[in-house]
Amino acid sequence: MSKAYDNPEVAGRYDAARAMPEETLKQWMEELIRGLPPVKIGRMLDLGCGTGRFACALVAAFGCHVIGVDPSVAMLEQARQRWGGEIEWKQGSAESIPLDSRSIDLVWMSQVYHHLDEAPRAFQDIHRVIRAGGCLAIRNGTRENLRDIEWMRCFPEAYALDQARLPSRPQIERTVAEHGFSPVLSTTVYQKFASSYEEYLQKISQRGLSSLTAISDEAFRAGLEELRRWVDQQPRDKPVFEPVDFCIFRALNVRV
Repeated sequence: MSKAYDNPEVAGRYDAARAMPEETLKQWMEELIRGLPPVKIGRMLDLGCGTGRFACALVAAFGCHVIGVDPSVAMLEQARQRWGGEIEWKQGSAESIPLDSRSIDLVWMSQVYHHLDEAPRAFQDIHRVIRAGGCLAIRNGTRENLRDIEWMRCFPEAYALDQARLPSRPQIERTVAEHGFSPVLSTTVYQKFASSYEEYLQKISQRGLSSLTAISDEAFRAGLEELRRWVDQQPRDKPVFEPVDFCIFRALNVRV
């Protein structure tokens, strides 16, 4: 998985850059609950948990034991400082999950797919840890939706990077299905990312998004100045929505 968030400085900016309104977190939990087939959920895995924003939302929504796994020590330290012992935090990768086989009822992956080092190996191990009949939920940006993300128009280098590395939705569906899962849901969710364009600019300026950390400082400064000019032309109090693809799969009782 990506090493972008191993840097403690970047990890420290992540929450400010990725912070969600409470209503947006609630929206995602409602989408998840509505999309899941009937399944008993006692243990959940937030794979690629970052600083834990979804892990704690999952605890609140499902009232079950949640384990957060992430390869970044810096991100996990942020999670522990923010949420304490409410979640079980473990360092590990999607390709080698530090959990017993058939020990998880639901795996949640938010914006993780494009950071995987070896997607086939990762989904083999995800299938290993999920009980038969359990579910995998993937929330991820895709190439199809890039043009609808407004800040991208000001950062052409970041756009090119994401165009190259983000999966398409059919690619996600095909890869997961090839590793012991059947599709349950595939849709695009429009989430509120910021309550105003002023807040939108503030979030992007944190440079906590992985594609913005990957471009040069010069490219980031130029893009941010362009974004400031563009935001000045937008309605002051208009909320900003962004599309994110959302897929749910059910684990089949097959060997992969």
